[in-house]
Amino acid sequence: MGQLQESKDRGVFMKKMKYFFPVATMVLAILLFDFGLAQARDKRAALPSKVLSARTIYVDNQTNDAEIQHDAYMGLTKWGRYEIVDTQQKADLVLRFTGSSVVKFVPGSDASDKYDPKPVNENPAAGDELAPPGCTRITLLEPKSGDTLWGEVRKTNNAQEKSKLLEGLHDAVDQQEKSRNK
Repeated sequence: MGQLQESKDRGVFMKKMKYFFPVATMVLAILLFDFGLAQARDKRAALPSKVLSARTIYVDNQTNDAEIQHDAYMGLTKWGRYEIVDTQQKADLVLRFTGSSVVKFVPGSDASDKYDPKPVNENPAAGDELAPPGCTRITLLEPKSGDTLWGEVRKTNNAQEKSKLLEGLHDAVDQQEKSRNK
């Protein structure tokens, strides 16, 4: 009878183990994947030293939303890291905002202007892409060369999200400074 009970217990144990190993393997895989994502987030591309040494910034709002510029000015003023200047020529950095649509200035006082039905290049500036609807592309540029130093796309379809417009840049600069000071 003892041998029969032992055999029965072993059978129950084997059935439980049959389900345990695939579940345990799946849990382990999920944990390792999540750990890999966390590591990847911490290893963002380093910001160029120009971003950390810059003192002045020009805000170039190429969206059709004046609140973006207002929120950028408020965020930069509150942060206090950069002095906002009124021209790109005076700036160490250019902070460009690009929306999901383009607004193009067309002067209307010249009688020689004619309607030209050819398609217009929808890139607001050379090399810039439009942001997805409800989002704003934020690009930090070197003013003389136009080289991109940093960039991200943020949701900006409501006031709460717009108020966090510069969080990504702020976090990237803070993270770079912390790693530099170690």
